[in-house]
Amino acid sequence: MMIVYYKLANVLKERNMQWKDLCESGISTNMPTRFSQNKNISSDTIDKVCAFLKVQPGDIMEWIDESEQKEKEIQSQIDALQKQLEEVKANKK
Repeated sequence: MMIVYYKLANVLKERNMQWKDLCESGISTNMPTRFSQNKNISSDTIDKVCAFLKVQPGDIMEWIDESEQKEKEIQSQIDALQKQLEEVKANKK
């Protein structure tokens, strides 16, 4: 089991914000990296980010089964590699 912050990435994207913009909420400068890597985050930090973005915790994070997470990570890697392959093929033409 693990908590992931993909929803936070979506909220930031919808608002044309970057991970570093979260530092304006009063969190330390290494926290955006921790969020983007789905590391453990304290409830105090989550509270600051939610207050800054005016969202509920469920809007920025979710719990998923660890095996499901691993599958998503692998699929993401496959998708990225397929995109790179398509770009290489397009550049050969």
